[in-house]
Amino acid sequence: MRFAITTLAFLTPLLAQESSWLTNFEEAKAAAKKEKKVILADFTGSDWCGWCIKLKEEVFSKPEFTDWAKDKVVLLELDFPKKTKLAPELEKQNQELKKKFSIQGYPTVLVLDAEGNKLGELGYLPGGPEAWTKKADEVIANAAAADVWMTDYEAALAKAKKEKKFVLADFTGSDWCGWCIKLKEEVFSKPEFLEWAKDNVVLLELDFPQQKQLPEELKKQNDKLAREFHIEGYPTILFLDRTGKKVDRSGYLPGGPEAWIADAEKKLGIKPKKGKSKKK
Repeated sequence: MRFAITTLAFLTPLLAQESSWLTNFEEAKAAAKKEKKVILADFTGSDWCGWCIKLKEEVFSKPEFTDWAKDKVVLLELDFPKKTKLAPELEKQNQELKKKFSIQGYPTVLVLDAEGNKLGELGYLPGGPEAWTKKADEVIANAAAADVWMTDYEAALAKAKKEKKFVLADFTGSDWCGWCIKLKEEVFSKPEFLEWAKDNVVLLELDFPQQKQLPEELKKQNDKLAREFHIEGYPTILFLDRTGKKVDRSGYLPGGPEAWIADAEKKLGIKPKKGKSKKK
């Protein structure tokens, strides 16, 4: 009896840990919406993929990861085992999601919003739970930063008028244009830029993706604006006044957020605040 009790006590935290991973995509979305979290979706080969097993042993099974996940994400396991037989409906769901997100290998860990849209991607990283969650926090932070970008042109102008700001309109190819991705990673996703933007501009993303499908209304708006402003390449950044008139333009610049902000302030005639960007 003593052995049984000891064994049960040993297994209880492990069972609790396993139960924190959902397997139903719709349930995960509902939980993310209710708890206002993102989904961490682990595409894994749990009983055959060496790197998947390594990721689980070094990160996902650790108390530090469990504590982090409880506050930050809804956990979703999408398994593709070889030895274990999944329920038919679960196998069908996982295969459909694998196709939808173009999963090429395991482990692939996606960060999704509550609607199931992809926000970022991770995989195995050395360094245990501390290194892994640090990287995950960066991916989640970048996704959160994307929320400050508006997509409706008229709404952006109205906000700029109300707040007495310029509109920073980013004509971008978000999922294929190398320089657009580089500009986002080096400048637009950084806290320094977001802090500056909050005080000075309304951010407007006008996207021309190749891999994802935009709503038809949004696509028409973006195409119309590209014609009106004679956009010939990406990224093209236009600074607009509150009426939609072009003030100046920009694009990718090396040097990170400090250099980019300094150039933008020069173009807009904004005096740098002490302790922030400086003109060179």
